[in-house]
This record gives sequence, C-alpha cells and structure tokens, in this order.
Amino acid sequence: MGDKKLCYNKHMRNKKVRTGFTLVELSLSIVFIAILSVAVAIIITNAISSYHRGIILNQINTTGMEIVDDMRASIQNAPARSVKNECSGVYEEGDVLKGCEEDGGRNFVVVSKKSTVKVGNNTINSTPIYGALCTGGYSYIWKSGYYYSEDVNRDESELPDVKVTYKVGNSDAKPESPEDNFRLLKIHDKNRAVCIAAIGEEYANGAGEANNTIDLTKTEFGGVLDEKPYDLMDDNSGLALYDLSAATPASSVSTNNMFYTVSFILGTLSGGINVMSTGDFCTPPGDSNSGVENFNYCAINKFNFAAEANGG
Repeated sequence: MGDKKLCYNKHMRNKKVRTGFTLVELSLSIVFIAILSVAVAIIITNAISSYHRGIILNQINTTGMEIVDDMRASIQNAPARSVKNECSGVYEEGDVLKGCEEDGGRNFVVVSKKSTVKVGNNTINSTPIYGALCTGGYSYIWKSGYYYSEDVNRDESELPDVKVTYKVGNSDAKPESPEDNFRLLKIHDKNRAVCIAAIGEEYANGAGEANNTIDLTKTEFGGVLDEKPYDLMDDNSGLALYDLSAATPASSVSTNNMFYTVSFILGTLSGGINVMSTGDFCTPPGDSNSGVENFNYCAINKFNFAAEANGG
C-alpha cells in the first residue's frame, strides 16, 4: 500500500511540472507581448499625429478661404480702371515710365522682397520674406512665417526689419506704426500707395523688390489714412503666409473691367517649411538638412483665385 501511495505522489508531482511554462515559452511570451505593445503604441502615435495634422489642415483651409474671400471682395469693389494708366500719374517721362507701361503697371499690384533664410541646417536662397498686394480699394502687407518660426536661425538669415508708418485722420496726426509682428495687414488704400511706396522711385520692369520701409505719411502717398490698418491673422493661430504673387491684371475688351489672378501660400510656423523646394515643403526629421522640430505639426497649402474689378 505504501509503495502505491509513493508512486501516486511522484506521478502527481511530475504532472504538475509538465503543466507549467518552460523558460523558453515564457521568454517567447514576453517578446510577443513587447512586440504587440510596440505595434499598438505606433498605431496610437500615428493616429494622434494624423488627428493633429487633420486639425491643422482644416485650420489652414478655413483661414485660407477667409483670406481669399476678403481679398476677392476688395478686388470686386475696386475701381475697374487699367493699372497701366496709373504709370503716367506716378512717374515722369523717361525709362522708368516706359518700364512701368511696358510691364502693365504690375508693381502697382504686387511687390515682394526676397532674401536668404537659414531653416534648421538648410540654407534657402531667394525666398520671399514679405511683400504687398494692392487692389485699388484695399492693400495688404504680409510678413513671412520665417519671421516667427523657431526653426529659423536668425543669426545667419537675412531678415530685414519691415517698417510701416502711417497717419490716421489728418496731416497733423502723430505718425503711427503697427506692431512689428503683424502677419497680414489690411489697409484702405484706393491710390495703391502701399505698392508705390514699397517699390520706390525705381520701376524695374516688374523685377523691383519692396523696400524695407513703407512710409505712407508722405504727401505723394496721400499723407493720411481714413481708417487704421488691422491684422487679418491671429498671432495665436500658428499660421503665416510664405508667399503672395499676382499676375498683371488683364482687361476685358467689352467692359474694360480688370481681371486679377492671385495666389498665396499659407502654412504653419513649425516643421522647417521650404517654399522653394520642388518636393515636400515640410522638412522631414530624417533629412540631412533638417535640424528642425515638430515635423508632425507641419502643414502647408497653396490658394489660387481670380476676381474681376467692377466697382466703378
């Protein structure tokens, strides 16, 4: 009887041992759980990144369409007169007047300044940094997102100060200036004084670049504004323009109305945006010239629209 009980106990101990996990099985289980956890973490991270990028893209599209609507309304309510005819009213006889007329007065519509910008480890040459659009009703002065981006090395970038000076009400008013951090300034300017002041005395057949100072207090630019300029873009939006361009307005043979085509690039302040790139405008972290942060929060979009000036 004792031998049978001993054998039974030994059999049960062996059975218990056989029902447990071996070290190899336990290791494989841990590895599987680790791989599964990493996969789940990657999926969650990508989902959150896509969610944030979707929010940013929606914000860009909403803001961009608001800007398009504002600019289109300004053009539609502007006088339907040829921009080319403005040349003789601004310039005297000579090469400057001739250049203005040959170019159709394009610099009375849009001017921009280009410079070198150091974004992360990437040097971007001849990139737009600020400029102006003049509709004959309202004018817009924009400053590039490179002025506000944390990815820009300002010690190596050629970002000049942009000064806008104006008076409101009467010629004896004290000159004012908007805050230096304006992004898209809207000014009631029926005489295109903003573009004329920006381009200065030299009209270089459409190749002229905006001056660093736009002084609207001078008599030849009207001297005073009838309302104070205001910024169309919220400082807390995290967005800014990176370029704005327009073609020389075309005139209608039948109505003499002017047709404008305008395009601008709107993007985030982060992600190392390079508007001169032929590929992805956002610099990926793995790029050898990157050195930027918050790539996942980088987004950019280009807006194009046409409008007819028929305001009389």
